Amino acid sequence: MKKTSTILAIGSALALGSAQAEIESSFHVGYSTDYVFRGLDQGPGLYEYGIDFSGAASCGTTLNAGVWRADFADGVSEETDIYGSISKEFGAVDLSLGLIRYDNGNAAGGDTSEIFLGASTEVSGFNVGAVIFSDVDNNDGDLWGELSIGKSYDVGGATLDLVATIGTTLDAGTAGDDYVTYGLKAALSKELGDNLTGSIYIAGEITEGHQSDEDDLVGGISLSYGF
Repeated sequence: MKKTSTILAIGSALALGSAQAEIESSFHVGYSTDYVFRGLDQGPGLYEYGIDFSGAASCGTTLNAGVWRADFADGVSEETDIYGSISKEFGAVDLSLGLIRYDNGNAAGGDTSEIFLGASTEVSGFNVGAVIFSDVDNNDGDLWGELSIGKSYDVGGATLDLVATIGTTLDAGTAGDDYVTYGLKAALSKELGDNLTGSIYIAGEITEGHQSDEDDLVGGISLSYGF
């Protein structure tokens, strides 16, 4: 069971008016054979860890925030992401708005920020979602869009998640090529003890239209602890 606490969140009070929120937290570590971002292989050997916070405010919104750290390409490259979002259900549709800050360490000119707007719902037992990302640091305004459909299955006490995605540049801006990527991922997760969950996954992506387009097949493993 995740331990929850009730806090008077200053940010929520300013934006939502003294709303109380129950906060849940989790920490994870993981390894993947490659780091693939939006269909493009960034390098082999992804070692990553992160911490996430989520709180349901009394006004009906959900607040999320987290930090993600990664080392990859045989230790040559690194990345730190800081992100936050707010979401709310409107009938059967969940809408979310958020911000991501990418710090790419020693990669020259690689730091940037994106805002995103997403929507998700359930259709005939399938989870369907759409999200648009906009680069706010790029004067030309790169845009990326993604559609996803997924379903979860109970397999002998474990959970099998199958997800298919289609992502594409809506406006390449100064990023270069307009391209599209198709992905399919299967992840199996299981509770290993109180608050501890282990998971393994395999994912494949096909990218078309990019100058370095290639097909990727990656796998990984992770451990998550909730508190």
